[in-house]
Amino acid sequence: MRLETHATSNPRNPTDAAPRGRTLGSRLAVIGLFAVLIAVLVPTAALGQSGQIKLALLPVDQPGSFFDLRMLPGETRSLAVDIANDGEAAIVARTYAADVYTIINGGFGARLRDEPVSGMTEWLDYQTDLMPLAVGEAIRRTFVVTVPTDTGPGEYITSIVLENDLPLHSTGAVGLNQVIRQAVAVVVTVPGQRRPGIAIGKASHKVLAGRSVVSVAVDNSGNVRLKPLVDFQLLDASGTQLSQASVQMDTFYARTSTFIEVQLASLLLPGAYAVRLTVEDSAHGMRPMSEVIPLIVERAPLASAGGGLVPGQTRVTQVALHGPLPSLAFIGLLLLAGVVLGFGWRALNRRRPKGTRPARASSR
Repeated sequence: MRLETHATSNPRNPTDAAPRGRTLGSRLAVIGLFAVLIAVLVPTAALGQSGQIKLALLPVDQPGSFFDLRMLPGETRSLAVDIANDGEAAIVARTYAADVYTIINGGFGARLRDEPVSGMTEWLDYQTDLMPLAVGEAIRRTFVVTVPTDTGPGEYITSIVLENDLPLHSTGAVGLNQVIRQAVAVVVTVPGQRRPGIAIGKASHKVLAGRSVVSVAVDNSGNVRLKPLVDFQLLDASGTQLSQASVQMDTFYARTSTFIEVQLASLLLPGAYAVRLTVEDSAHGMRPMSEVIPLIVERAPLASAGGGLVPGQTRVTQVALHGPLPSLAFIGLLLLAGVVLGFGWRALNRRRPKGTRPARASSR
């Protein structure tokens, strides 16, 4: 590399060295920036390719997107789902029955493949299966649901799940192993008296993104699904209200437990507090109920995973890759070093002693 010779090799153009140094530094800067952008964006683009997997799971002979059945104790019924690969590549899919749970602040969640089953899931004769699916292939899978003879009145729910058997792998400094899931709920209503009800449990505190998050455990102790409206008030030790919020819960399924979670505007100091929680759902026949729950805030509580999921529920697992960086990222780092060298050369060129450059006759 002979950059140093340009400063004095052309006496007829005393300013030749400075533009060349600045030009080289600028070019290196642009190239390095472009390479760094590639190194950052390519892993994102690779992850975006996961959208090419399109599995379809549809209930057969149902007016809606899920099974909504009315059955008597001891009754058996045969059902079916259509499973299809609408993606761009052949895939091995896994299908299984899974318990349904209520996510934080309400909503539908289906348990993962390796978790135990209970409740209505045991009413289904639906075996776990691996299904190789060609592009555009569709399969109809039949199964049977039987209501036990000693089942009481109310609503019961489970789900059928379809997902890619092997996780998708993306490249980059941080890799993602992703499982794309489709779930269809199976709801059975056994005729009889409807009994809405909610039990309020303990309150807890955690820190998320520098703010306090207060959670209150709740249990749908009734036999029907609810969509409660919740009034949340945070009180200090003297009973003075510090914060207030309203939470409109999404579906809260019968015989499931979850949390009502409220993020505060700031961080609570350690100490004793209380939460006054009022829950009502007049549309489903539940009268307003209110309780005051003690809350102890300890120093530096750990943040939870968040995202509206209970422990053990995740659709995307993030893992750190060990070993050398991917080639594009490594090239980007090398060229970034080139940027630094380019600007360093530029700075040295400006500070070069006057004797190394011919004097300008016109400036004297």
